Amino acid sequence: MGDGAATLDPGTGFFILIKMQLLIPYECHHCGVVDEAKFVYAGPHVKQICNCCNKYVKFFDKALIPDARETKLRIWAITQDVPKITSAKAEIGFIENLKGLDLKMIYWRLYLQVRKMEGI
Repeated sequence: MGDGAATLDPGTGFFILIKMQLLIPYECHHCGVVDEAKFVYAGPHVKQICNCCNKYVKFFDKALIPDARETKLRIWAITQDVPKITSAKAEIGFIENLKGLDLKMIYWRLYLQVRKMEGI
């Protein structure tokens, strides 16, 4: 996966590449990709799953998962297209009114889906 997004420069009419730094980068020991992982529950724990090959990466400290507000800002930095965000919510089965860790994880899934839809 890439690490930037193309956006139209209104002054020139040309597309420019905006570099995006990964929030939680990892290198998959199975496929070698460097990207951001999915988080999934594994009993009382949370584990990282490769976003490319869907293999286990490692267990992850729940406290290090980005806050939902931070993730929302990251999504908004990628796109302000509300219908596209709504479509991404439908694709992942977004659940409203979650709290705590569940809220963090659902917004992280939304972030990954928006990245995928934007080709980032």
